[in-house]
Amino acid sequence: MDFDITTKGKELFLTLTSISLLLMMGITTLLWWFVSPRLHEINDLLADFSLTALRIFYILLIFGTLLVYLTAFTERNFLIANFAVRMFIKILYPISESLGKLVGIDKEKIQESFVYVNNSFIKALRKKFKAKEILILLPHCLQNNDCPIRITNDINNCIQCGKCDIQDLAKLSQKYKVATAIATGGTLARRIIVENKPKFIIAVACPRDMVEGLKDVFPIPVYGVLNFRPNGPCISTRVAVEIIDNALKKLINE
Repeated sequence: MDFDITTKGKELFLTLTSISLLLMMGITTLLWWFVSPRLHEINDLLADFSLTALRIFYILLIFGTLLVYLTAFTERNFLIANFAVRMFIKILYPISESLGKLVGIDKEKIQESFVYVNNSFIKALRKKFKAKEILILLPHCLQNNDCPIRITNDINNCIQCGKCDIQDLAKLSQKYKVATAIATGGTLARRIIVENKPKFIIAVACPRDMVEGLKDVFPIPVYGVLNFRPNGPCISTRVAVEIIDNALKKLINE
């Protein structure tokens, strides 16, 4: 699969994770150095066991990071293990975000970079799916803010006035026979996913909601398409529909 969406911002997050990884290893080594004399007083075997466990932890951390880096930069599948991706999402992301905040990097830039890294993983999978296995998940803010029509229950309720991108997205849903749902929040998004049981999700969202969504639905693969916010957050946002169209062409196994 070769999608058009850019992954050009991924270097920021990978750089922060590299620094975070070194800091984490340095801090845990320092902590072990402080407690090791006490451990030796209790039992030499206990001290040796803790040191061995720490070394194994470092090896797994470095190996997992290496797999992720190779995959992210080459966009080829280097046997990404779930533990490696989970490590990035659950451990290194929050540490990297805190580090970025500490040095004055805008939180949203880090979130965007994380989404681009995720999309690199998706490109590397190079898998195809049946149309019924794919779910397009959209935020309600894509609808024109002044529109009186309720489309959150069914995107096909759109009257196709052309004032927002819902019209074209509804046409894509019909063209490819792919389930498309609009979520008004994280709770509804999770319910939609449970009901549809997709094997692949194309999600449209702002950076903050996208990152939270990626963490919530893991290990389901999610291709993240960031929306545009010409009117500010959550008001009549837009999306490059052609990117989703191109992704569906490459994804669906006909």
